[in-house]
Amino acid sequence: MAKDGHKLEVLLVSPLPPPEGGMQSWTKRYMEWSAPSHALTVRLVDTAAAGRRALNPNAGRSLADEIGRSRNILGSLNRALSMYQPDVVHLNSSCSKYGIIRDYLCAAAIKRKRLPLVVHCHCNVEDQIDKSRWGPYFLRRLANLADLVLVLNETSQRYFEQVAGRECRRAANFIDEKYLLNTPKVFLPDIKTAIFVGHVYEKKGINEILAAAQLLPGIEFIIAGPISPQLSSAAIPNNVKMMAAVDNATVMGLLDKADVFLFPSYSEGFSVALLEAMARGVPCIATPVGANRDMLEEQGGVLVRVGSVEDIVNAVNDLAPVSAREAMSHWNVRKVETKYTIDNVMNDLINVYRDVTA
Repeated sequence: MAKDGHKLEVLLVSPLPPPEGGMQSWTKRYMEWSAPSHALTVRLVDTAAAGRRALNPNAGRSLADEIGRSRNILGSLNRALSMYQPDVVHLNSSCSKYGIIRDYLCAAAIKRKRLPLVVHCHCNVEDQIDKSRWGPYFLRRLANLADLVLVLNETSQRYFEQVAGRECRRAANFIDEKYLLNTPKVFLPDIKTAIFVGHVYEKKGINEILAAAQLLPGIEFIIAGPISPQLSSAAIPNNVKMMAAVDNATVMGLLDKADVFLFPSYSEGFSVALLEAMARGVPCIATPVGANRDMLEEQGGVLVRVGSVEDIVNAVNDLAPVSAREAMSHWNVRKVETKYTIDNVMNDLINVYRDVTA
């Protein structure tokens, strides 16, 4: 096994795009960072979605697709384990209804080779595990096989430790340094633009944003991201601009235009959309779910109750003073720079690998 200061051989079991976003984009950035790294050599077992879900993440799950996908993943994993002797295996899990079973089978194959195993839950664990009767059972089985388990937020940590009966650690998501604002953000005297970026569906708080827009007619609300069919018949106020999915350059431009970033979601793991808004120095209005509270610490924005239109409107009014927005903007950029850049987070992960290989 690798010793401190030596290059580590990692077998990463995780999905690449398509689709973009979430764990897929995390994997892509992890691989790009590792390619020139002097600390890691990484080989990938790609667990990307199969069938309709490869093109549309909101498509329904097909049992036949999931069985075929699991068979292919296990085959690829067993071939990799027979060819390589990594220092550590990093298994990324969404803890989904079928995925938790597949991840357990993958972990069992890894431990038959007596390899150190890090399991990384890329979700709000309770939301996923409680969707199926067998979720808690397979979570416990998976936890028993892992040398160390990583989760994204405090809520997931508490739930995991209660269900699995063992400790886990929290691990932040990361962002490319290119997102960091280089010069102080300039704010107008009045709030003119509020922005949401992400998947556009009810559980992201979109209905609450639309209702708040009706009560704040002097502000333009921009909603950018893939739009769920369930919102196709929603009444859109005149001051709301709905955009489809946009690329990273467009997202950065929208954030630079924004006076506030709206993120009133019902549930989160560790939001990259919120991370990007913070990196561009945008004051944020968010619900205290997932890692949101830890990220903002009530200094980078205003926390509002889930489902409360009144709280959103009051938060926008609270951010009216330019001095308040300037202070939050500076704090957000500094927080991302010191905690959430890819270099910082990857170096933390390397320390995790060294812990389990010691």
